[in-house]
Amino acid sequence: MAAGGRRARLRAEMSAEVRAAARDVIVESGVETLTLSEVARRVGVTPAALYHHFERGLPDVVAQVADDIVDELVDELNRAAGRHPRDNYGMRMIAPSRVLRSWAITRRREFCFLFGTPARAAGEAHAVLTTRWVRRLAGVWGPAFVDLWAARGYPVPDQGQLEPPLLRQMRDYVADTDVALPPEAAAVMLSCWRSLYGQVVIEAFGHFAPLFGDQEPMFEQLMRQIMNDLGLAEQYEPPSAKH
Repeated sequence: MAAGGRRARLRAEMSAEVRAAARDVIVESGVETLTLSEVARRVGVTPAALYHHFERGLPDVVAQVADDIVDELVDELNRAAGRHPRDNYGMRMIAPSRVLRSWAITRRREFCFLFGTPARAAGEAHAVLTTRWVRRLAGVWGPAFVDLWAARGYPVPDQGQLEPPLLRQMRDYVADTDVALPPEAAAVMLSCWRSLYGQVVIEAFGHFAPLFGDQEPMFEQLMRQIMNDLGLAEQYEPPSAKH
């Protein structure tokens, strides 16, 4: 038992060291430069030795590093949302949105790794890891939308106004993420996310620079617009508000 426990501990330590080394490469020079050889060099082993810990090699390393980053990001987002009462639906949406924006523009390479063009290093694993973090992010914003819908609702289109392919995908999304909303309400939620994501991507990827050196006013305008559309204008709090 002692020997087995020691082996498990050493495997866990090696896995953590490899993931940290891979993440350092991503932060320093981007995921495009990530290779199994470079990771092995940094941890002082041969590339072949890494297959004892990551069965498929680099794609497994990439997937586990992505999971590490998503775990940290989701924890930050949930903490931001959790600082507000459950019936403050607006700030439970806005607070994690602000954290996401700040995270994206201060940690651009990690943002690009998760949200940018699929990394060649991930191979077929990219679709799997993308699905995982989409589910995790739904768990951040989804509860506020679910609670708002249950308490007072928000403007949504009639189901008949949704094209059949969109309606089918909304039902699939709800089933896959456990966000307990009717499909038309889920479509509004994802429309809000699409607007948020677009604004964050524009800033994180440097679009509009240097014409708009400070894009926070545009971001806050978007937050106010989303709150107005959801009937939550009174719950908008400017970023200078203290809690």
